[in-house]
Formats: sequence, structure tokens, C-alpha cells
Amino acid sequence: MKSYQMVAVALFLWSSASVTAWAQQAPGEPGQAADTSATVLEADGGVDALNRGTPRGSIAGFLLACEASDYVKAAEFLDLRNLPGEATEVGGPELARQLNHVLSRAVWLDDYTISDVPGGLKGDGLPDYRDELVRVRGEEGEVVLWMQRVPRGDGEMIWKVSNRSVAQIPALYDHYSYPQWIEKIRTWLPETWGFLGVPLFKWVISLGLALLSWPILHLLGLALARVFSSPQRPLYPLLKKVTTQPLVALGVVIVLGLSLRGLGMSARAQEVAEAHTLWTIVMIWLLWSVINLIRQHQQDKLERQDRPGAAKLARPIAAFFKILVLLIGVLTWLSNLGVNISTLLAGLGVGGLAVALALQKPLEDMMGALTIFTQGTIRVGDFCRYGEVFGTVEDIGLRTTRLRTLGNTVVSVPNSRIAYVEVENLTSRMMIRYWPTLRLRYDTRPEQIREICERILDMLRTDDRIHDEPLRLKTYAAPA
Repeated sequence: MKSYQMVAVALFLWSSASVTAWAQQAPGEPGQAADTSATVLEADGGVDALNRGTPRGSIAGFLLACEASDYVKAAEFLDLRNLPGEATEVGGPELARQLNHVLSRAVWLDDYTISDVPGGLKGDGLPDYRDELVRVRGEEGEVVLWMQRVPRGDGEMIWKVSNRSVAQIPALYDHYSYPQWIEKIRTWLPETWGFLGVPLFKWVISLGLALLSWPILHLLGLALARVFSSPQRPLYPLLKKVTTQPLVALGVVIVLGLSLRGLGMSARAQEVAEAHTLWTIVMIWLLWSVINLIRQHQQDKLERQDRPGAAKLARPIAAFFKILVLLIGVLTWLSNLGVNISTLLAGLGVGGLAVALALQKPLEDMMGALTIFTQGTIRVGDFCRYGEVFGTVEDIGLRTTRLRTLGNTVVSVPNSRIAYVEVENLTSRMMIRYWPTLRLRYDTRPEQIREICERILDMLRTDDRIHDEPLRLKTYAAPA
């Protein structure tokens, strides 16, 4: 894949992923449980000004406030009543920051089991005023965090993170705290700066680790190229390009993703990551490079077999597989974004049928060329008879085969007819039938005729170029 093609595909996929991540979805119907996938940021919280009318609306508002680094506002989503002394000393904004840190490191979007109706999730065995938010791993085992319906102060009931769960935040924060060197980097950079809700220090560390992994992966790619080939072989430059470019890029993307996930990602960043945008781009690039490698290998092999016509067919076949890989990659990426591709596939099927009908004859000719090249019935330079036409094959293209006739004209024949109609390849003859007529004078005596026949037969039998069977010699008298 060329660099400008990569950039275009990357910009298209990344921009579409960002738009999808910000798209708003309608709230669930009353009585239905929330979708536990990437819709945590898209809840409608009811009549409360901070959207705390439903459990999902409350936690969505909390996550959005944390993405904006507004921990004072985020503390409004925590039940800070009747906390133990340790949690009270920490303070609401710091507790909100610590909870966001724990959730970003310990929880993925699919782990949330949260309702988007005011009454909470029914049938879960919990009191009506309590819903399970998520389960996280603590030092002493699994810890359950709860959402609880509490009075707002004016008689309305709203949902907040329960004070029982808030009391466990300091211990969970200690368990999920960063090593000292990461904490030092965090203090060097502004926490209000970031991208997709991920603080700047996480991007700096992740990108730094990815850049540090690049030379190591590059050396591994060079070693891998030497394992499967050598610099003396013609395919080595192309193989080295595969192992040191797209394969290295794939490794860098994996390191970047693992680093960000280990440091903790916001809900919005997780939505974008679920689309696997960079992964899709790099995989398409890698598969295209592998297709180029296979195409070059097959071309070299066919040219060594003196089949340049078949080698010519490798390029359009490779282009077809590249388009197929791109189509599958884009459809998979759209599916990861949550787009229902069933309708799209149906449309592609109808459109593909219409295109196939419109291109029926060209496709038949291309399939005919594939048959000619794979079976090797005729080659460039062969002398053939097609119907009443005798000529030398000058070129075998994707649509037509050109014959140079004995009259020095050129006849173009569609490949579909060449492949499925009888064509006589005269060059493939092992021997030529020799059938001359020797005329003798009328006054030749019979004994002379017999002697002539015997000498001709002896001459034919002793010549290595003459096939013994069948070997016939006939005499007959011309009509008077």
C-alpha cells in the first residue's frame, strides 16, 4: 500500500469512528434493561438537571464530568453521606477522581450492567432503591460497586454511587495506583489536557513505549526476513518490506493499545477503541503487502517456465484480492462501530448482481483468459488454426487473443471463444504427415516401379526423422 493511500484510508476510518463515538442514541423503553455495550455515554437521565433520574444517566454524567476534568461536578454523582473518617478526609472531588481512575483501569464498557429506567433493573434480587453498577477486582477479591436511589433534598429521588461503594474508593485506588515513575510523569503534565478523555500523561507514556518498541520490532522484522529468504534472492527486498513495515506497524499498534488499556481509558476512548480502526488499517496494509509478495513470486515462477502470458494475469488477480480484502476490512470495521451491515450486504448483493449482468461478456473473456493461461493450450508464438483462420499468436490479453494470419493481417478473437471453441495448435505437433506424389513416365516398366518403391522404403526406414508407423507407399495409375 502506498503512503498516500494509507493516509487516506486512515483519515476516513478515524474520522468516521470519532463521529460514531459522539453519536447520540435514543433512551431505552420503560421496563427494558440498558444495553451494556458502548452506550454508557449516551443515556437520558430523566428530569434531574444532572441527568441523575436513572442509574445509567447518573453514571454517564459522572464519566462525562470526569472526561472534562470537572471533579467538583463529578462529586455530585456520589453519595457522600455518612462516610467513614478516611473517606471524608479525602473529599468529594478527590474521591471522584480516584473512582474515575479505578473505573478506567479496571472496567471495560461491556462490564457495565446498568439500567436506564427510573425504577432501576427489576428482577435482580436487589432492593428497588439499589442497582449493581460494576464488579472490580480488589486486593481481597471481587468488590461490587452499587448505584443507590437517594433523596435529592426537594422530595425527588435521584441515583448516585452509593455511600457504601464510595467508602471503598480509597482502598481500590491504592490497589490500582500507578508505579512511582508513572506518578512522577503525571505530575509533570497538566491533567486537564488530553484527547478522547484520556489524560495527556497516558498518551505520552503510551506513545513513548510504542516508539521505543519500533526499533526492536524492526530488528525482529529484519531477522524474520533473513529466516525465510536471503539477500541473493530476487524476492528478498519485497519480503523485507513486508516484515519491516506493515508487520512492524502492527506490533506498534498492539503495544500502543496494550499501554493505553493498562494505564486506563475513558469510556469515549473505549468506544473508539472498540472499532479497532488502527488495527483494521494496519491489517489491510499487511494483507495487501502479502498479496504483492505472492503476486511477484508467481510472476517470477511463470516467467521462468516461459509463460509470460500467464504472468500477465497475476496483476489483475492480485488487484481483485486487494479489493476483496479492503471490502471485508471496511465491513468488519463498520460492524465494530455498531452499524447493522445486513442491509448494506443486501444492497451490495443486488448491486453486485447488476454489475455482473452488465459486465457479463467482459467477465466471460477474463475467465477465458484464465482458462487459456492455466491450461496452456496456446502460447504466444504458436501457429494455430481457428476455424478457417491460420495464424501465429501475437498476444493473449485479458479480453482478446490476437493472431497474425498468413496474409499478414491481425485477427482479434474474444478469449471466451478461444477457451470454449475448438482451436488447433499446429506448433504442438510432434510430427508432420508427409504425403508427396511422385509422377513417373507412362513408359516406365513394372520392374522399374518395384525397384523405385523398394529404394524409397529403404530410404524412409533408415532415416531417424521418419516415424515407422504408419509407413505406407502406394502406387496407382492415373486415369487415361
